[in-house]
This record gives sequence, structure tokens and C-alpha cells, in this order.
Amino acid sequence: MNTAEHIVESYFRLCRKCFTIVDLKVPRGNNRQLDILAHNVKEQQQYHIEVGVTHRQNWCPTVEELKPQFEKKFFGACPERKGKVEGTTDFEKGKSYFTQIEGAYTDVGFSPSDVKRVWVCWIVKKNDGDRSYVGDKPYVFDFHSKHLEKNFEIEILSLRDFILPKLDDAIGTANYDDEILRTLGFVKQRELQTSKD
Repeated sequence: MNTAEHIVESYFRLCRKCFTIVDLKVPRGNNRQLDILAHNVKEQQQYHIEVGVTHRQNWCPTVEELKPQFEKKFFGACPERKGKVEGTTDFEKGKSYFTQIEGAYTDVGFSPSDVKRVWVCWIVKKNDGDRSYVGDKPYVFDFHSKHLEKNFEIEILSLRDFILPKLDDAIGTANYDDEILRTLGFVKQRELQTSKD
């Protein structure tokens, strides 16, 4: 689990009150893994979260640019690749790993039809590239998977404008053993103490 994934996992655990599983290998998934699965038992919400974060604004994607990632990470599509020998790549063979992804959900007790898919990035630019598309609220839209010929709801969260501020509000002055939460707590206390000087 990288740092961005750890921050997102902390958000789902602390703010959305979820139990989490990280870096879950997809059985027979050809080197595929799910970044985070989260379950809020009280509200019976199940989440599959993928994290793709770069903080350089000029590298932040548009929703259109994210669609191939949604197909790959959530729905098991293989990226378009040509092999040295024709017909040797998973794409050329027409393979899909959607069944294996759903099997990974089932293995942990999730109902595949109830899983909510969440993508986290720094920000998402508008298609014209002008300014942030995703901000201080979740952006939820219906995504049509060309790969499966079905519609799925996807929620996009901004790490910069949504998750970090929510975590900042939730942390307070508690002393956490979790390194990420402890670090964020130090930063928050520094800001509070130095702003008084």
C-alpha cells in the first residue's frame, strides 16, 4: 500500500466508519489486485476503491482520460496491447478479468451487485482543461462500460479537496498509532499552534 492509498484507507476507516482490506490479490487475475475494499457494516455499504494520484496539476486527468482505467481496474478489461507475435496478449485474446474481480468480492463476503466503485485522484480537470472538475464534494456519475455493455455508478473523490480536508476535520487532537494519521495530526497541530503566534 502506497502513501496515497494509506491516506484513502484511513479516510474510509475513520470518516466513513468502514472495515478495510488493502492490496487484495485477484485470484487468477494475471497480476491484478484491488487497492482497497471497504465495508460499512451499519449502513451495509460495500466499496471497491482504486487510487490514482499525482499532485502535479498538469498531469491530472479528465473524466474521459480516466475511462480506460475504470474499464481495467473495476471491470477487468485488458489494455490494448499488441504482442511481438500476433494473438499473444490478453487484449488480442479477448480476455476479461471481470469474473475474477467479482470472485474476489465474493471471497470476502461482498455481494458483487452491491459494490460501489470509487476512484480517488488528486483532482479531475474539466474536459476543456480549465480548472478542477471534482472538488469538495463527491462526483457521482453513470459510467457505461463498453467492455461489459452495462452502466455502473462510479464515485470520484478528490484527495486534495475532499479526502484530506475530511480527514483533517476528523483527526482532532487524538494521538494515533497509525503513521499517516499521526503525521496528519502533527501537521494540523503545527498549523493551529503557529497560526496563534
